[in-house]
Amino acid sequence: MNRRFDYGLIAFAMFVLLAGLAYYWAIRPAGSTVFLSLLPAFAPEYSSTLFTRWSGWLPTFIHVFAFALLTYLALGRRHALFACLLWGVINALFEFGQALPAETVEWMPELFNLRTYFSHGIFDPLDLVACVTGAWAAWALIRSGETHEH
Repeated sequence: MNRRFDYGLIAFAMFVLLAGLAYYWAIRPAGSTVFLSLLPAFAPEYSSTLFTRWSGWLPTFIHVFAFALLTYLALGRRHALFACLLWGVINALFEFGQALPAETVEWMPELFNLRTYFSHGIFDPLDLVACVTGAWAAWALIRSGETHEH
């Protein structure tokens, strides 16, 4: 077990999550997620719809990538593939949830702002690509760290 690699991976995953938080804070409306309501409002002077359209997948990639790394570190080396697949699938399910009909979403619990998330979210195939890419990138990084240990 390489503690240096593990600590570096924790630091890297936390940095990636902070970058994702900064993206949300700068680009997304204050009420779009629960945690943004905890931060001071940030109202950019301009909003580039082209930039947000083509970078809208970035939070999904970051979420899958960083949480897969942290889950891997929490569960141990034998669970690397599980950690990566788990977060890829969870995020894909949330993405598909945004494609649900309004009648179905009305029956969802309001727990953790779930109903609002599904009813205001927009299904985007690029987010599904980001789920797969984030899981693969986390797996590749984990494997490269394990390869360098031997």
